[in-house]
Amino acid sequence: MKIALLFPGYGSQFVGMGKELYDEYRIVQEYFEEASQVLNNNFVKLCFASSDIELSKLANAYTSLFLVGSATYAVLKEQGIEPDIVAGYNNGETTALFAASGFSFPDGLYLLYKFCSFYQEFIDETNIDSIIITGIPTAQLENACKQINGDKAFIAIYNSPMQHIVAGNRDQLEQIQSMFDQATIEYIGAEVGLHSMLMDGIVDSFKNFLEKVDFKDLKIPLISGIDGTIITAGIDTKERFICQINSSLEWYRVMRVLADYDCIIIAGAGDDLVEMVKGQYPDKHIAMITKKEDIEALKEIIKVNHEKQD
Repeated sequence: MKIALLFPGYGSQFVGMGKELYDEYRIVQEYFEEASQVLNNNFVKLCFASSDIELSKLANAYTSLFLVGSATYAVLKEQGIEPDIVAGYNNGETTALFAASGFSFPDGLYLLYKFCSFYQEFIDETNIDSIIITGIPTAQLENACKQINGDKAFIAIYNSPMQHIVAGNRDQLEQIQSMFDQATIEYIGAEVGLHSMLMDGIVDSFKNFLEKVDFKDLKIPLISGIDGTIITAGIDTKERFICQINSSLEWYRVMRVLADYDCIIIAGAGDDLVEMVKGQYPDKHIAMITKKEDIEALKEIIKVNHEKQD
């Protein structure tokens, strides 16, 4: 059985995430303790006893998702469940890189915290937002973005041929919205990730901090969110880590690669991610890991599959 492990991104955070695994596994508690020490932030309180507003703040969400995803992977590994490939939706790719041994856990926290400090400052000083548009073909939406005054509306994430996340100035997003009154459109906030040249200034401020982090060759191959390429070399992960910030993400290409895998695991409560995977691969084993029972059920599926192969 070939296993793919996915990590969800911003928007999947919720108060209480990781709590059931934290109560059951000492290794999860150790990850929470280490993260709290590294960033001087009480992640037990933040993840389990704060508010949706507090947890959704950029730095809190990004680092907490990284923590919970990393700890979930640690439990899976401890239980003998090793993926053949990893990927992460949006900022979840940072967690995937850690799971693949691309850098250390403290380095991952450090990079996210620094990135979020620059990103938050940018959001506070601009009139930028993001919308998710469902029901418009890619080519039609790309043409619309090019027509917008100022050429400052961009497709940030290609979820599928009929669903995209568009980033830009709010006035320009309103123009996009007026062009497609037949589509389903929802404002989702700039925090989800702009992934376009809008982020060039952040890249300039942030890239020097990457020199302080040792990017290692990956022990598990990773599907890059930029174009669906499978990478393993440390030099590639470092280059793509920075490129992901100001380049569009083509998640639909990642989804295509998953066709080659029998079991797809989502490390955490990524409901939207689960729906995307189930929608494209209804016949595959898809397991969302949030509690001990999920892990035990997954172990049984893997055991039965191995027995059939034998």
